[in-house]
Amino acid sequence: MAMSGLLVCVLTAALVGVGLTSPVSKSDGNTKQGGILLQLLARREAVRNAAENIAKREQDTQTSMSRIERMSHLSEDQREFMSKQIMQAISEMMNECPDRDYQGWVDFGRRSAE
Repeated sequence: MAMSGLLVCVLTAALVGVGLTSPVSKSDGNTKQGGILLQLLARREAVRNAAENIAKREQDTQTSMSRIERMSHLSEDQREFMSKQIMQAISEMMNECPDRDYQGWVDFGRRSAE
């Protein structure tokens, strides 16, 4: 999480520096300042989105690591049993959706044998 905070600070400082060093003419000052403001707002939003993506990836990594730690103390038989249970649960969830399961496959098999 500290990495994403540091990234946000660095990118914000860079954006402010770019905004302060951009030339603004006296005649079109308001127009150019409005354009610069819009650019800065868009960049700020991009930085915010990048920071959120980094935080999400860090959370996903922590979740994966904790899952590995929980499974590491299990024996091979226990891991195999867990894998079978997970596959069975996924299979049952998939069969609940009627569009993905052809209900008449057993009858079809019987008719072709006759």
